[in-house]
Amino acid sequence: MIRPQSQIEYPPSDAAMAKASMMARMEALKSSGDELMAIIAQRIGAECGENQTEVEALTVEQERLIANMKKLVAA
Repeated sequence: MIRPQSQIEYPPSDAAMAKASMMARMEALKSSGDELMAIIAQRIGAECGENQTEVEALTVEQERLIANMKKLVAA
């Protein structure tokens, strides 16, 4: 989004910095959530196909994504 020059603060206020930080974290959480849902879908498909090796690999990736999301929320 391009803002008109009259709306640009320099240096940015604490509120503007907090808002930008929050928006970046929310976007990162959304992206991570989308990745997690894709991994869960793949894992369900692997479970139906009884591919245990793939299920284990996807479970590890799922746990990594969940840990990453928890770090994002705590930040």
